[in-house]
Amino acid sequence: MLDLRTINSITGMMALLMAFVLLGMRHYYPRRIKGTLLWALSPIVGGCSSLAYGLDGVLPAALAAMLGNALAYASAAMNLFGTAAFYEQPLNGRRWLAFTLAVLGVIACFMLVWPDYRMRVLVFALAMTVYTGMHASLHWRHGLSFAGRLLAALLLLRCLILLLRAGSAPFIDAADATRYGPTLIQMLYLSSFSVGGMLTCLGFVLLASERVRAEFERMANVDPLTGAASRRAIMQSLDGEVQRWRRTGRVFSILLLDIDHFKRINDRHGHAVGDQVLARFADSVKSALRSIDTLGRYGGEEFVVLLPDNDLQSAAVAAERVRHVVERQIVEAGLPACTTSIGCACIDGSGPTVEALLADADAALYTAKHEGRNAVRLAQPQAEQASASARR
Repeated sequence: MLDLRTINSITGMMALLMAFVLLGMRHYYPRRIKGTLLWALSPIVGGCSSLAYGLDGVLPAALAAMLGNALAYASAAMNLFGTAAFYEQPLNGRRWLAFTLAVLGVIACFMLVWPDYRMRVLVFALAMTVYTGMHASLHWRHGLSFAGRLLAALLLLRCLILLLRAGSAPFIDAADATRYGPTLIQMLYLSSFSVGGMLTCLGFVLLASERVRAEFERMANVDPLTGAASRRAIMQSLDGEVQRWRRTGRVFSILLLDIDHFKRINDRHGHAVGDQVLARFADSVKSALRSIDTLGRYGGEEFVVLLPDNDLQSAAVAAERVRHVVERQIVEAGLPACTTSIGCACIDGSGPTVEALLADADAALYTAKHEGRNAVRLAQPQAEQASASARR
């Protein structure tokens, strides 16, 4: 049997160590990742809780126990509310505060009015189960990554230990027992706070690191101004569609769009308004596409739309829909009027590479702009292009 005071001291020291780790790592996390400060402060408060319990004999027993209980609940609340902030889920702080104060009041009654250690353990463990269970629920419902599921599993395991301790208290403890009574269930119970707290902190680190990685991936794959796919991401999508076409023969088309006279908008209204036009343009185009279509920013005021399972004629219909929506919605937004010219190309009529497909779409776009803009033009199949070149 391990010495329970030693376990209690180790719990406090490990909690403080993990707090310093979390505080150090938090310094490098983007500020838009919420909840990390509460996660870092929680083990500090939890460590102080263990130290307060350890002052039993130095402070009056009732004071040490109530101080330790209050700090333990505060630590659990910080974990819970930190996780709610991380997942951007609302929690009613007043209700949780009222719940905690009520629980502490009941524990105080069983300490000062009707002294009974068994009932104190029962009430404390059940209330802590509520905190831990709610915390596990947040991770289970919103933490769909590995770290989120791991934390949910760890917290559920801790709930089981808390329930086991609550259920065993009336049967194995005496009414006048103390926190450091040398029983196996008490050793397991106190150890769960030490090991469980450390694993929970490690889970928080994994969870925040996953969010940071997702933020970097989003920055690499999404154009920050328009919300469209970045050039890198749309080129990867096009390459993937070409590979699929080679394997299955399923055709796809692309649209190459250019905002007409965009330089004139920048010169007359300034780059801030030009940025608004770009963002609104992207929103308008996306509103006219299917959910499986992908809009990407190709460069400057040029955009690419990937249309899976569309032949050239279907792409032309989609392009006309996009052209009309852009013409209408830009004006409705109170921004300078603008139109778009669109070139359409299909993989069946192009060479078997992304470069050839884009070249065909670019040639069609050039034709649309040369013939007056605000128009849709289709790429000529390569055989027709060769014939036209021979006639010239």
